[in-house]
Amino acid sequence: MTELETDVLVLGGGPAGTWAAVSAAAAGARVVLADKARCGTSGPTAYGTTSLWNIPPGPARDEAVHRGYAHGGGLGDQDWMHRVLEETHQRVEQLARWGYRFPGAGPGGRGASLRVYLDGASYLRRMRRSAIDAGVRILDHHPALQLLVDRDGMVAGATGVQQHNQCRQWTIRAGAVVVATGGCAFLSGGAGTDVDTGDGLLFAAEAGAQLSGMEFSSAYGLTPMLNVANPVNHANSAPGLALHFATLYDESGQALDGHRAAAFAEIADGRRVFAALDDVPETVRGWLARHGLVDHTRRVPLRAVLEGTVRGTGGLRIAGRDCATTVGGLFGAGDVTTREPITGAVSGFGGQGGAWAIASGVWAGAGAARYARTADRRAPVREVPGAGLNPVSRIDPRAVVGLVQEHTLPLRRSYWRSAGSLHDSIGELDTMWPGAEFDLGGSGLDRLRARQAAALLAVARWTKYSALARTETRGMHRRTDHPGAEDDWQVRLMSGGLDTVWVRPDAREKAALDAGEIGALDGDTTTVTARPIAVVSARERGIVSRRDVATIETFGKGAAHLREPIRLAARSAAVPDAPEILPEDDEGTAHLTPADPIAM
Repeated sequence: MTELETDVLVLGGGPAGTWAAVSAAAAGARVVLADKARCGTSGPTAYGTTSLWNIPPGPARDEAVHRGYAHGGGLGDQDWMHRVLEETHQRVEQLARWGYRFPGAGPGGRGASLRVYLDGASYLRRMRRSAIDAGVRILDHHPALQLLVDRDGMVAGATGVQQHNQCRQWTIRAGAVVVATGGCAFLSGGAGTDVDTGDGLLFAAEAGAQLSGMEFSSAYGLTPMLNVANPVNHANSAPGLALHFATLYDESGQALDGHRAAAFAEIADGRRVFAALDDVPETVRGWLARHGLVDHTRRVPLRAVLEGTVRGTGGLRIAGRDCATTVGGLFGAGDVTTREPITGAVSGFGGQGGAWAIASGVWAGAGAARYARTADRRAPVREVPGAGLNPVSRIDPRAVVGLVQEHTLPLRRSYWRSAGSLHDSIGELDTMWPGAEFDLGGSGLDRLRARQAAALLAVARWTKYSALARTETRGMHRRTDHPGAEDDWQVRLMSGGLDTVWVRPDAREKAALDAGEIGALDGDTTTVTARPIAVVSARERGIVSRRDVATIETFGKGAAHLREPIRLAARSAAVPDAPEILPEDDEGTAHLTPADPIAM
């Protein structure tokens, strides 16, 4: 077994992870970066073009923030949006000083755009080189499986396996850990998302971390479909081709009104959708033709690919301006964290996601370095117990993955949601959880596959419960049974738990609702009446059969304190078509107290 000790351990080698490593090293910390694959060559960024906000201070930045806040359904935070824009603007200039060559006019040049485009592969190569130059030790093909915590529950390192060394175990003791493992795309086949299986979300939650915005996990992309008549040189997805085509067409050749939404509706109904080859950037037309992705009419058949929380919004809840999570010693960066502060309820595809990777990486690295200076390295540590880590496997992880994909990948499951479909998915996924927790495992690569299957299942459950709790349509979250947005749902939903999944409103926003201080999209203060918010819990094994157990926390304007949870024997008022609510013991009840950390 390999054992190391360092100040800051970064888990993940994408843009957020490498920026975190460079930032921590710049703060004087010794840094080790462990990547699941090879740092600088894997992940979605390596397969396409990355766009970044690059807006200097002034009216244009103010307008971008105002427009982004409104577009995000009022769930963003304008202060955080300004912070991200300022940080990204500075780091783009730093990239230029490092010698990165920007396509086109480049940042600050004549005719420069307010959005900068980076070639993903060369960007990641530059970041790997910058990390090495900063003294960061990079461990490729070292996936992390568990976090280490001290006797006080503070994160103090991680353990995992060395894929290219017979899966021997590694353990790294650290003063602080930055998790930058990316989001979860449920192995949908999107370019570069094979490494985005939710591992970091699972082991962080097992250590006690909370999540936020998991209902905003229904981001789909349109990518070329393989022409089965010409399967030669088949590639699962064209690099970078979750394309936003200028025009989309139905089977008859008519342009689709409504663009992407109409395209998804056509695909969900079993009809085909196309883009004209002329609409595809010239640089990729040859690639499409070589890989059999153009039909005989010179059209590009498209398919919908779930991008989950990678292009979605949900992830680990951030509890501080330094991107600390709700667990001491653990920091988050990039797609593994919630991006609600800067995107609200919509995807960060238009430059926000790339900007967040940079800014959150810089802040998390610096915050972890500060934390590590005061951490007690002499305290004994232990591995956090985790699902799917049993010495002997009793079930095939492929069965778990298949069930998860059945309830996540189809448009009818994730793009359009209803209480009926969500209850169906929750029932199936909950039934699988005990087996995944106690019967998945093995050794070597089997252990890694089992852990990934458990992570996929855990993330799927968080997304379904969160989507069930939000009984409205906002941003990318669509409820066919609640098609409109509601003012009294202008709050973020926290979630977490493993055996017992819970969902509840953000404490700060809950207090703002109590005080009537939730603002309208134009910035004016508006008094709203808060509806009850459901805290939906998973079925407890052996206690309830095929039913959900739920606790409702009610609150209203003028309430001085959070009320005690009320157990109801009827259907929830917050989720009108929820199942019957049966009593549960206090151990399974999750609710906030006024002392709970407040997110952003």
